[in-house]
Formats: sequence, structure tokens, C-alpha cells
Amino acid sequence: MSTSKNWATAALVTCALLLSGCAALEDMASDFSPSGEEVAQDAPSPIAEAPISTGEYDLVESCNAFFNGPIVSTVSEAAKAVQAPLDEDLTGTVSSISSSLGLLIGKSDEVSIAHLEAVRAPFDQALDGSIARPTAVTKAIEYYKATCTEAGFKG
Repeated sequence: MSTSKNWATAALVTCALLLSGCAALEDMASDFSPSGEEVAQDAPSPIAEAPISTGEYDLVESCNAFFNGPIVSTVSEAAKAVQAPLDEDLTGTVSSISSSLGLLIGKSDEVSIAHLEAVRAPFDQALDGSIARPTAVTKAIEYYKATCTEAGFKG
């Protein structure tokens, strides 16, 4: 057999395999296509007008626990650590911060949970090996403080 016949045979076999693969994909796709039946949709749940407490602290108590306790100073001091890979000592510090915030989150109201998760996220990113921005920590603290002040916190 000549080389051109080998190439032609190889091309023919390749085309046949590709076509059979495409046919198999079409069969699989038809399994997931809508059948024309209408699917019943659940009614959307009503949205609560005020945050519902998910823990033992209300917003002001959560603010008090964060801003008048040791957590805020520890978080602020360690914020720069998230901008570089963590060494052994910083891993312990960042892990402790994430754990402390997690404990507070478990006792906090929904509004505080959102803010505290934003404070905690850069530390968790650093623990996962990613580099985060220290400004994300400081901005999250500022936004939380503003929310707390609006709610009547006088820290």
C-alpha cells in the first residue's frame, strides 16, 4: 500500500469515529431536553423586612463583641499577613483569627454574619494558600463599624 492510501484510510477511519461520537452526543443531549411538559414552579418565599437573629446576639451585641473585645485589634494587626504566603507562625495566627471570627459568627445576627464573613474571607483565602488584599480586611471592618453605628452601637 502506498503512503497516500494509508493516509486516506486513516482519515476515513477518523471521520467515521468523529461522526459516531457526534451521534452519541446528540442521543445524550436528547435525554436532557425538555419534553414539552410544563414544570410547576414553587411560589417565592416572602422576604423578611428586618434581619432575623440566627444566634444569641443581636446586631448591637455582635458589634460590641467584635469591637470591644480583642478580636478587632488582632484582626487589624494581622491584616497585612494575608498579602503574602503564610509561614508557620502566621499560619497559626491566621487560623486562630478565622476560628475566633467563626465562633462570633455562630452567635451573631444575620447582618453581622455578612460583615464578619467579609472580614474573615481574606484570612481564609490566606489559609487556602491564596494571596488576599489587606485592604479587604480594613474595608470590611469600616463597613461593619458604619452598620453598627447606624444600629445604635456606641463603641
